[in-house]
Amino acid sequence: MKEIKEIKAITLSLIILFVIMSTVFWFFNSAPHNMRGETITVRPGMNLYQVAYFLKSKNLITSASFFYIIGRIINATDIKAGNYRIFDGESSASILLKITRGKFVTKKITIPEGYTIYDIAKVLAQNDICTEGDFLYWAQSPSFLATIGIYAPSAEGYLFPNTYVLPENSDPRDIIIRLVNQTKKVIHDIQDSIEVQYSHLHQILTVASLVEKEAKINSERPLIAAVFYNRLKLKMKLDCDSTIQYGLKKFGKRLTYDDLNSDTPYNTYKNAGLPPTPICNPGKRSILAALNPANVPYLFFVSRNDGSHYFSKTLAEHNRAVDFYQKGIVNGFKDRQKY
Repeated sequence: MKEIKEIKAITLSLIILFVIMSTVFWFFNSAPHNMRGETITVRPGMNLYQVAYFLKSKNLITSASFFYIIGRIINATDIKAGNYRIFDGESSASILLKITRGKFVTKKITIPEGYTIYDIAKVLAQNDICTEGDFLYWAQSPSFLATIGIYAPSAEGYLFPNTYVLPENSDPRDIIIRLVNQTKKVIHDIQDSIEVQYSHLHQILTVASLVEKEAKINSERPLIAAVFYNRLKLKMKLDCDSTIQYGLKKFGKRLTYDDLNSDTPYNTYKNAGLPPTPICNPGKRSILAALNPANVPYLFFVSRNDGSHYFSKTLAEHNRAVDFYQKGIVNGFKDRQKY
């Protein structure tokens, strides 16, 4: 009799083990019927129970209860908010591991040199990374910026232009931190390779942003940086059109006489010194020029209308260059400039 009970107990144990193994195999390898591939959004604060019933409501899993129980058993409960792509035929286990390991839908985006925070906000919104408004809110939050070592009214100038792979539906603060850290890394790498003449980060990035907006030819970046530094030393106004465009948000538009007389802190025709913030996010070459400007006496430059500039030491020479290049007045002026 005892032997019969033992045999029944063993048989029952084997049946239970078989059921468990079959269930686990089903969980890890089967897919619900009529499942459609789609992108879902797991919102911040959602827990395993809520996610289970959310997935079931979309017919992406067959049993919310079983999904929840298995998640508890294997301790997969740390839900990561974000966008996820659920594929046709994907197992419940794959979905569970995906949302607890943060395997988000990502996009590769490129931020060109010279982009402003407004340009970056549009790119992020167009790629479903975050909304324009949310990004600009945090990029212009002095209290948040102070927590990451930026003591300025905005993150302008601190967001390094590069190509990034970013998750959809990201927290804008995470993006800002990542781009700021990249800027700091670039500056640190530059400082290791040259003798740094200017060490104030905000000033470096502000001058670099002016260089970025004015320079078209790489060899001229150190020369343009030198002009700005030379004028600052002599307490001359910078007379930079790009700063006025930034202050008026007239990006890339021709300035009028009224614009030149506008009352904004970015009007460097009326206000001495640097503008209160950078006017764009400069690339490495412009940052390098701001850290290591050319040793030249120039105080002026004017466009030759081919991407290059004519540099002058005196106002008289500069005015002749303006007449020659901008107004078509020759008056014996010859371009013999050598850098």
